[in-house]
Amino acid sequence: MNASQNGFTLLEVMVAVAIIAMTFVSLLGSQSQSISIAGISRFETNAAMLARQKLTELQLEGFDVLSSTSGDFDDAFADYTWQTEVRELYEDETGITGIEGMLKLVTLEVSRYEDESQVFRLRSVIMAEIEPIEGE
Repeated sequence: MNASQNGFTLLEVMVAVAIIAMTFVSLLGSQSQSISIAGISRFETNAAMLARQKLTELQLEGFDVLSSTSGDFDDAFADYTWQTEVRELYEDETGITGIEGMLKLVTLEVSRYEDESQVFRLRSVIMAEIEPIEGE
């Protein structure tokens, strides 16, 4: 073989192609993972906003009409659904005396129809409106 020939051997080309292929596989895996994380992040952001909106609606309805219920959101978020569980809190759970019938724990869950495994939960304690005592 002539030592003055220029160029790459077949083995050198194969090693270079293998290195490039491994790099592309790694990059594609990273891209796939970032798309997945972006989808989860989008759900978390939308669900948090919708849960806060729904909780505000429940608070505006009034303490006495709070009950466990479920439903859907409108328009742009029609693929999201919500469910509430409402229960009264008692003295033995809170350690506060004289609160009978004044506190309710609201658990609100927001999820999507297409992926029931993604669930956003929000808990809030709502207090009944306190009427001022006349003469004080």
